[in-house]
Amino acid sequence: MHSLDLLWLFGGGLLAGMINVMAGGAGFMTFPLLIATGLTEMEANACNFVALLPANIVGTWVYRQEIRELRQHLPLRLVLAAVGGISGSLLFVYLGEASFHAAIPWLLVFATLSFGFGPQIRDRLHAMPSFDASRWLWLSFLLEFVVFVYGGYFGLGMGIILLAIHSIFSRLDIFHANALRNITVALMTLISIGVFVGAGLVRWVPAAAMMGGAIIGGYGTAQVARRVPQHLVRTVILCWSVTLTVYSFWRYN
Repeated sequence: MHSLDLLWLFGGGLLAGMINVMAGGAGFMTFPLLIATGLTEMEANACNFVALLPANIVGTWVYRQEIRELRQHLPLRLVLAAVGGISGSLLFVYLGEASFHAAIPWLLVFATLSFGFGPQIRDRLHAMPSFDASRWLWLSFLLEFVVFVYGGYFGLGMGIILLAIHSIFSRLDIFHANALRNITVALMTLISIGVFVGAGLVRWVPAAAMMGGAIIGGYGTAQVARRVPQHLVRTVILCWSVTLTVYSFWRYN
């Protein structure tokens, strides 16, 4: 890989770190960038897990007090994250590249729709007087497990989906919901990386270049993130994800 490609990946990592702090959804940008620098789709997916891992580890540390307060159901959710993550990652490895190519457009549709309409679905359910989230806790666990399987296989947009699930089915405030999201996604990502390393899919040099940029970008942006209009950032990400989805249907079908 040329030094110019590594520079592009580092710059993309910087932007990804900023996006993750401000609104989430950085994977929509980093995944095609990794492919553009010469990686296969499967290698790009595996490297994406490595490059964006620090965001969840840092988030787990930042919300460590909230995590200590999340006693109820936390062990169960960690088990769901571990089992779901390893299931999705093994499916990714053993189904192979042809299956992944066929799935990419539909995975992007799922991620884009979840990213775009998750907040609206949450608000509509909360506006229904007859909706009692506590009666549907089992459905929350089932949906979380499905998201972790999806996350182990692909992962784009899963953080947004988890936040939507937590906001619908629990009384967690945004800080505790973010804490739960970070620790479960960090565990799932670590397990998935282990599977991908064992399968020889991780290209460490490009992954490290993007990871370095993401760490610097995320740390630097944390100080000013509250001043940036998040709805504007989300709109830009959503427009890009729609464009990427349309392109993927043209490329892989």
